[in-house]
Amino acid sequence: MKTTGSTLLLGTFPQLERTFYTKAHGLPSDEAVKLAVADGTVWAGTAAGLARMNRERWEADPDGEAPNSPPPAAAIELLYADRRGCLWVSAGGGLYVRERGEWRKDPFGAAAIALAEDGDGTLWAASADALHRRKAGGESWERVASFGKAEVRDIAAFGSGQVYASTNSGLLALSGKRPHWFQMRSNGHGLPSDDLRGMAADRWGHLWIGTDKGVFLHDHTNSSFLLNGERGIACEDVRTVAFGADGSRWFGTSRGAIRLRDGQTRYFASKRWLPHDSVRAIAVAPDGSVWIGTDGGVSRICAVPMTLEEKADRIDHRVEQYETRFHYVTRRGLTEEGNIDSGSVRISDNDGLWTSDYVAAQSYRYAVTGDERAKEKAKRSMHAVMRLLEVTGRPGFFARSICHNSEPQFGKNEVNPEWRLSPDGEWEWKGDTSSDELTGHFYAYSVYYDLAADEEDKTLMQECVRAIMDHILRHDYCLTDVDGLPTTWAVWTPAKLNGEAKWLDQRGINSLQLLSFLKTAAQLTGEEKYERAYRELVTQFHYAMNTLEQKRTFLGEASSIDDNLAFHAYVPLLLYETDPDLRALYMMSLEHHWQFERRERSPLWNAVYGALTGRACDVEAAIQTLAEMPLDMIHWKVENSHRADIRFHPELAKHGYRLLAEPLPYEERPMHRWDKTPYLCDSGDGHLLEDGTVYLHPYWLARYWRLIDERASGT
Repeated sequence: MKTTGSTLLLGTFPQLERTFYTKAHGLPSDEAVKLAVADGTVWAGTAAGLARMNRERWEADPDGEAPNSPPPAAAIELLYADRRGCLWVSAGGGLYVRERGEWRKDPFGAAAIALAEDGDGTLWAASADALHRRKAGGESWERVASFGKAEVRDIAAFGSGQVYASTNSGLLALSGKRPHWFQMRSNGHGLPSDDLRGMAADRWGHLWIGTDKGVFLHDHTNSSFLLNGERGIACEDVRTVAFGADGSRWFGTSRGAIRLRDGQTRYFASKRWLPHDSVRAIAVAPDGSVWIGTDGGVSRICAVPMTLEEKADRIDHRVEQYETRFHYVTRRGLTEEGNIDSGSVRISDNDGLWTSDYVAAQSYRYAVTGDERAKEKAKRSMHAVMRLLEVTGRPGFFARSICHNSEPQFGKNEVNPEWRLSPDGEWEWKGDTSSDELTGHFYAYSVYYDLAADEEDKTLMQECVRAIMDHILRHDYCLTDVDGLPTTWAVWTPAKLNGEAKWLDQRGINSLQLLSFLKTAAQLTGEEKYERAYRELVTQFHYAMNTLEQKRTFLGEASSIDDNLAFHAYVPLLLYETDPDLRALYMMSLEHHWQFERRERSPLWNAVYGALTGRACDVEAAIQTLAEMPLDMIHWKVENSHRADIRFHPELAKHGYRLLAEPLPYEERPMHRWDKTPYLCDSGDGHLLEDGTVYLHPYWLARYWRLIDERASGT
């Protein structure tokens, strides 16, 4: 990624993907307790035996019936791959080694709890009672030192015979001409706890030790360092440690896995990443893929080189296949956890708003690429949005959502009085239409009209815009339902916004919306009456002034609904308004709003701000969020409130909100759209597929405004 002027030229990024493996994929048991990569092959030790990966399936070792192989169904107690590519297995009370495709039983004579290899090639083994060694090239083991009453968990070796053991009573260091253990404990040697677990050492003598209070880093001298919640460890109950060839450190915990790479930690938990959060083993393959053994199976996490546009293409395909009904684009409800082939596309509460974002995304895409498929998608969905105006039978009033008579839900919505039948009987439609819908509609009208519409569509859109705005003007700046009453939230009347206390919180955002609607109507239709109404709201009812602090920052992190509406409304208003005096006010409004939101790293807010101001817009942060966004977009059950590395917002807590002080990286937080707060800790159940427009809209908007450019990557 490099900068040319104000545009970022992008290459590929590592898109994380995961695959789960269970008994259904050949594992002897879902309880995967040990993992190792020997001579390029991934091995899993389970509670019911050993298996190896072969072409996306686990299989029992074909030589597993040989006389000197590990017992076929025995619980695996240890897996270890040495530098020669040999696989060591402890099972059934014995130690076995596989070398050049053949098994032999080692003369160790007992179960091995842990193995390690030092810089000289000496192999060290821990049995339940003592440490043993076998020199490089040797065949026999030598007993070195007893563990005494300590329960050994793991060992690490480096240099020339430097050996450490983690135990239930502190750290043991091999010392002296006559080797014996020097014991280090928490009461005088800097250890955070005496409960030590998995450990590993690099060739420089740095020991990484898992404890119940984080990861303890020790350097074979008196220096130590603790990685805990204050330093980015999400779960301090660390069980196992593994190294990657790229310098990454992986920690398996009782509630997920943690990666430390290039000084940054990332937390992998929930079914977004793991079949079970109880991690028992981790192994890093030479290709960089990470294998994580859990109580519910094995997860493989790998990084696939991908451009943002390639990611957009994959998401676009899924939207077409799984998230579109009658050209409305919304979320998909899943009847089976995580199975996107189950369930159906939801009739949302805001079919028009979310489909409008899709219209905009495809319009931007068409403007960037000239792809006729994008233009056709935008056209189909724009007509679906306009259909919402046709079905109500009330001039200028449009539906929130609709249901066709071919859908199974048809005729079952009468329990909600807002659902009504269209005049022709083909559709049911939902009323009480909100300001959310109109904001989305007019945004889509504006973007599609300017970038993708043909002349016939422009005429249709002018008629729709004229009908809606005339309805609003006739009804004192309100949307009124079939009963003639204003809907709950579609109220922009000056007397209410400026005079009634209950509308105080909505004054700024609703003023911004109405100014944007009128400016869009004037631009698209060319009719002076909309411009007159716009000027009257500015000069007589101070609507432009109302926008200055339309973002209510007190408890402003608790809700993002109005954030979403505001950033939609800013676009046509600031694109069509050229008067420098009014722009001075609107730009103050935008600046105030974005400065409050910028720490969220929303690619939509950042892209809109950059497009409308031409200023630096934290585009790198927006790209980071787009790259981090999970490709599957399933609302997995995500829990973060237990984490040791988070901090809750103290002021929000006083008012009953349990929200974070800072948003988590996107790949760690619950899946959400831009109208939902990113400060939420826990959410999801695996039964909802997010609408892919959450990615497509900000991505193509940023491409259109040349905030990012992927030509350098060959796209």
